Amino acid sequence: MPDNPINMDQSTLKEVYLKWDGTHIGHLKTLYQESIDDASFIPHTIALLTAGKGVEVPGSWVVKHHVEQGNLLNTTQVDQLVRCLGALHYWQAQLHLLQIIPMISLTEEQAEHLEPVVRNHLSSDRAFVKASAFAAYFEIVKFFPGLKNEFRLLSEDSLEKVSASVKVKIRRILNQLDGDKNK
Repeated sequence: MPDNPINMDQSTLKEVYLKWDGTHIGHLKTLYQESIDDASFIPHTIALLTAGKGVEVPGSWVVKHHVEQGNLLNTTQVDQLVRCLGALHYWQAQLHLLQIIPMISLTEEQAEHLEPVVRNHLSSDRAFVKASAFAAYFEIVKFFPGLKNEFRLLSEDSLEKVSASVKVKIRRILNQLDGDKNK
């Protein structure tokens, strides 16, 4: 990491992400803590998500961590994330962005753009990606009531074919869908 991570330009930040060892999150937490006061840190990180495969996983983790810390993303940043989800190569990066979707405010236009991308992840071979895709798709379905019944049927059908961890997530979603039905 550079001696002074504050005010890193985008190319320097990319180099820092590329040096990440792929396993130790402590490095990314330190980078986040030392750089978060720089107003360009999160926008640069989001912009870098599509700048190369080596940046996807650490960059998406940092953005997810930022949101989990209670920070908001502006509409432009959400637009950028929405556009890049379908272009990500690594399942870990896809997972991070899918996990963010229930924590951010989407517009109807963003949800419409995400719908086919997230739908594809509903059949992922990776249990965590699949579980997160169901949670993300539930957020999208809120904008399009016509998709609710189809999503309910898909969720019910999937219960027989998924791992226990995914079943738990799907059952919670079905309970929420049923709760919406009773309103």
